[in-house]
Amino acid sequence: MIHRFIISLTLVFSLFTLSLPQIGYAQTTATQTASDFSKQLAEIEAKVEKRRQELGIPGMSLVIVKDNKVIYSKGLGYKDFENKIPVTADTQFGIGSATKAFTALSVLMSQDEGKLSLEDSPKKYLPYFKMKDAETDAKITIRDLLRHSSGLNRTDLAMITGKLSREELIKVAGEAKPVAKLGEKFLYQNIMFAAAGEIVAKVQKQSWETFVPSRIFTPLGMNNSTMSITQLAKAKDASFGYDYNFDTKETRKLPYRELTPFAPAGSINSTANDMAKWLKFVVNGGTVDGKRLVSETGYEEWTKPQMKIAGKTSYGFGWFLQDWNGNKVVQHGGNIDGFNSMVAMIPEKKLGFAMLSNVTGSSLGNELMPIIFEGILGNPNPTKDIAANDLQKETGKYNFKDAGFDIEVQLKDGNLVAIVPGQPNLTLENIGGRRYKVKEADGFFATFKDDSMYLEQPQGNYTLPKVGANTETKPADLTSAKELIGKYESAEKKGRFIEIKEDNGKVTFNIEGQQPYALVEKAKDNFSLSPLPGDYSLKVKRTAAGKIESVAIAQPEGEFGFKLVDAKAVADVMPKMSVDEIMQKTIDALGGEPAMKKITSRITKTSLDFENQGVKGTAISYEKAPNSASSDTTVTAFGKSIATIHGYFDGSNGGTDLSFAPAATLSGKGLENAKLAADFYDFLNWKVGLKKSEVKGAEKVGDEECYVVLLEPEKASEIKYWISTKTFLPLKSLTLEVDSTSSQTTPVIQVFSDYRPVDGVKIPFKTVVTDQGMGDIVQIVTEVKQNVKVDDKMFKPKK
Repeated sequence: MIHRFIISLTLVFSLFTLSLPQIGYAQTTATQTASDFSKQLAEIEAKVEKRRQELGIPGMSLVIVKDNKVIYSKGLGYKDFENKIPVTADTQFGIGSATKAFTALSVLMSQDEGKLSLEDSPKKYLPYFKMKDAETDAKITIRDLLRHSSGLNRTDLAMITGKLSREELIKVAGEAKPVAKLGEKFLYQNIMFAAAGEIVAKVQKQSWETFVPSRIFTPLGMNNSTMSITQLAKAKDASFGYDYNFDTKETRKLPYRELTPFAPAGSINSTANDMAKWLKFVVNGGTVDGKRLVSETGYEEWTKPQMKIAGKTSYGFGWFLQDWNGNKVVQHGGNIDGFNSMVAMIPEKKLGFAMLSNVTGSSLGNELMPIIFEGILGNPNPTKDIAANDLQKETGKYNFKDAGFDIEVQLKDGNLVAIVPGQPNLTLENIGGRRYKVKEADGFFATFKDDSMYLEQPQGNYTLPKVGANTETKPADLTSAKELIGKYESAEKKGRFIEIKEDNGKVTFNIEGQQPYALVEKAKDNFSLSPLPGDYSLKVKRTAAGKIESVAIAQPEGEFGFKLVDAKAVADVMPKMSVDEIMQKTIDALGGEPAMKKITSRITKTSLDFENQGVKGTAISYEKAPNSASSDTTVTAFGKSIATIHGYFDGSNGGTDLSFAPAATLSGKGLENAKLAADFYDFLNWKVGLKKSEVKGAEKVGDEECYVVLLEPEKASEIKYWISTKTFLPLKSLTLEVDSTSSQTTPVIQVFSDYRPVDGVKIPFKTVVTDQGMGDIVQIVTEVKQNVKVDDKMFKPKK
């Protein structure tokens, strides 16, 4: 039996990164609004308010600065959602990881004073600082702390427990197993910024929390900004924090989280009006009233690319650096419990904005950049007005078969609008020829032909035939792409495969844990990977005889090759077996149905090693037929308990109780996933509620060949199993964890080994769980008891 009731430990914090409807209760600082931009600002405000409500954000403030003037500063919605108290431009919000730019600045100011060097080892100031990798430990510098090049995954689990001091958190990071070599790749790391702040404290002989207000806030006139949640709670005009559940549409008030132990990574609180002063300081090259806080050299280091991320995006020191229509964008978002922010500027245009909101994990900040930049600077590629008769030919209904509805395009007030069932009307703005972008949704485009509309969207591209068109939609020419269909093995990692296949009228590139990417021929043996950016492509390599030998993914980080696997070789290791046959053999390998049915309950004790987090733990799981499950996890550091987690499902309802966060109740697909995972007779019931199943091919897990079986339930997320072709034991699985407060999914991989029989049923005594936030969690079973009495209260919340 596979213990699939995994308590989600994806607790990653991104501490990074017209008139309004009356419901918004907008509060404005009228004297600061520039009349020259009144029309553009009204349009921006309308879009922002619309998205605020659509994303379930209770309240927010927004400030826009242009040419050293505040042209917009306003509060929208509520700082106290329950009592409907409106936000103002002076309401304090947590800015989260937008704090990192302040911390980096404090380091650069200290360097200007000769008190440290970016090339110094952190050990020079923090003797207890160490890294698990010996080479990294010997070579790491303060520069590496500020540019996220340490090679460590996010070590946030210890951080969010609230049980460790700053020094202890830095020591925990030193116990974490790195996932890359020093400087090898960009890996966002909060504790390295906490270490940088602590180094400033040592050289300045005052705390980081004292240095920033006295040396940065005061000269800038940021008199309504604070350094801790305790100070925020005492502010005269402060917002509460919330989260929003996209399944239940409920808004929940969250308690303030004390961030002191890792403060330099994300503890600052500020207001729209105060952040306006910060924006002016940055776009003016690090000066205020003509006086420098940081040298020209320091400013350049602060805002220049220090670490490549992907494409045209890099990281400076506390800033993400990217491109917008040929202009350099300097930006950083922030996300902590109940608060989300975005600070973004185009310094050469003297334009910047700060958005502060009171909801966890919103996408609004990134959406605002194109809205505000284009709203103020205009469309850099303007097009001529199109005659009404030319617009008229685009109108009509277009069948979106994959989505199950028609999109109707109408001409209203001289503009094309797309009407999608259940959504507000969408404005189509021409960007050349018969190509249009959706004004209200970044990344959505429509290109018209007489008989169809080609819809481009982040989730994938589709051709929608025009209803009633006189000509049939011509299918895309897939001849060249079809030639690539097959399985390919990584040249760097044996046993890792990708597949190119035809599906729903497209040829797609498929890699584990990611969405399919449609191949579109750009040139001979060169294909784009929709919807990835243009600097990602698939290159084909052929033999001298012209036969396909391999493909390579070209991306900003380099090229990654995959060699075509001989079809006969695949067939040799993969006899023609149906899903039913494979699953029956798996049931037999695990002990068989009679033995499984004899077991009605189970208590399992497990040791845990959070390898990439630097902490350990223990867990006890409780399972009871037919579908009740729970687990109690204790996380430890330095031999002491720092967190407890109770996850439960009672057959109908489930959730998680955390010692360091409010209790969470499952809903939507997350609840369906828990229901499926808690099925005591999981493999025996594999067909229950099943929508689709198929054998996807053969791949290796380690050195062992496996069948890859995909199970797609009606309601829950799909599950992929790698089942040994020799033993028929499951060696690996891939599932998708769902977060109802962000609508995001996270791939979670489990690798099973060390199967041992217990009461006639085989159980994997070692499981390695991997997700992108937590890294690897090694689970070792230490004790199993079956057919024991389990109290039903174990499957209920504890709080």
